[in-house]
Amino acid sequence: MQAQLFDLYRAGIRSATDMVKLSLEHTERLQQQQLQLIRNALDESTRSGSQAAEVKNFDDMVAFNSRLAGTQLERMAEFWANWWRAAGDAQKSMIEQVQSQMGQAKEQMREGYAYAVRASEDAARLAASQMPGVGQERERKEHRKSA
Repeated sequence: MQAQLFDLYRAGIRSATDMVKLSLEHTERLQQQQLQLIRNALDESTRSGSQAAEVKNFDDMVAFNSRLAGTQLERMAEFWANWWRAAGDAQKSMIEQVQSQMGQAKEQMREGYAYAVRASEDAARLAASQMPGVGQERERKEHRKSA
């Protein structure tokens, strides 16, 4: 029974470390995506600076501001889409991990229960096999006392 308890303990520790690892991997992936978005924004900022220097009249300025606003809106939408996608992926992975580990724990509990049932049946059989001898010995002692 102790072996089953230690198996459950080890499985619990393994599950916890797997969850931490999974969480850190998702965090790393999200940060890599954010870093790429920052690099793209820096490149776009450099291009916008160059294009702003080319503005000569009011019509150029309106066209430039329109392109700039569209680009910024696109970047913001891309950022939030990536963020929500990463959050959803992380949640999905966590749920799958928990379900897997719960299945493993359930199986180990079944095995532990089956082991406990077998052990108690064996103990009951052993006790039953010893009882007639104990009962007969008690009868002999009582018979000796009466004689």
